[in-house]
Amino acid sequence: MRDDLLPVLACPVCAEPLARVDGGQVGCATGHRFDEAKQGHLTLLPAKRRALTADTPEMVDARIRFLGRGHYAPVERALAAVVVATGAPGVVLDVGSGPGTYLAHALDETAPVAGASDGTALDATAPDATAPDGRPGSAPAGSVTARLGVALDLSAVAIRRAARVHPRAGAVVGDVTERLPVVDDAAAVVLDVFAPRNQREYARVLHPAGVLAVVTPRTGHLAELAEATIAVDPEKERRLRDSLEPTFTQRSSEDLTWTMDLSAEDVHDVVHMGPSHHHVDPDRVFAPTSVTAAVTVSTWTVAGPPTR
Repeated sequence: MRDDLLPVLACPVCAEPLARVDGGQVGCATGHRFDEAKQGHLTLLPAKRRALTADTPEMVDARIRFLGRGHYAPVERALAAVVVATGAPGVVLDVGSGPGTYLAHALDETAPVAGASDGTALDATAPDATAPDGRPGSAPAGSVTARLGVALDLSAVAIRRAARVHPRAGAVVGDVTERLPVVDDAAAVVLDVFAPRNQREYARVLHPAGVLAVVTPRTGHLAELAEATIAVDPEKERRLRDSLEPTFTQRSSEDLTWTMDLSAEDVHDVVHMGPSHHHVDPDRVFAPTSVTAAVTVSTWTVAGPPTR
């Protein structure tokens, strides 16, 4: 874990910021200590949490293969554009990150500052340049700095991969449905791609000038694979609003639709990289086919001060 990302992270026991302490451990001022895994990630789970199902090694491997072939490139480009256009200070926080593919692409699109080609000289909590109206802590829209990023996911398998996905990213095993192990106002952008949403916590960790970017499937997404995938809820848009309002106000919404020409291996991987994996025979053989991708990329801003 990068030392300059530690102040962004919060102790899951007392919520105090973390830092490097004696012996190379990570800890808070209260005295709680956490070992860093050899892959470089941290596990910051609350002591008491609900039993949730995390992605399996097979799901993570399928996702890495499928996304690595560029089939969801329109989503990657849309999210990167949101990050580049955001002038708020802070990190890019990818909640429910999986192996961190979307986060890595977004970080690649932010230009390193002079003298810090890998971002090593950055302070993840420092404000950007003063805005034209004189407000501190907010850079002009469209200005680009070498953002740091944090991947957060319940799956230790996925986070082991995310820990090495980008030199400017750190990775944390955490429960995205509970209090996030991140300090207040730390994120310039929160990414939520096909992941559970945590309205109150997103508002707490997002900088007041920051942006929440959410990707949700639309009716017709992977329709050609309906027999092997979980159908999209027709009430998805209403449920999205219910999960974020009234704390957040929608700023934009863009529907993306494209056709993917998938090989048999591609079809296997797109089926097995998500929840459908738990319901489909792992040995099932698929035929090559053309498949429709249909998603909505929406951006949201905090409507008012969150209740903390």
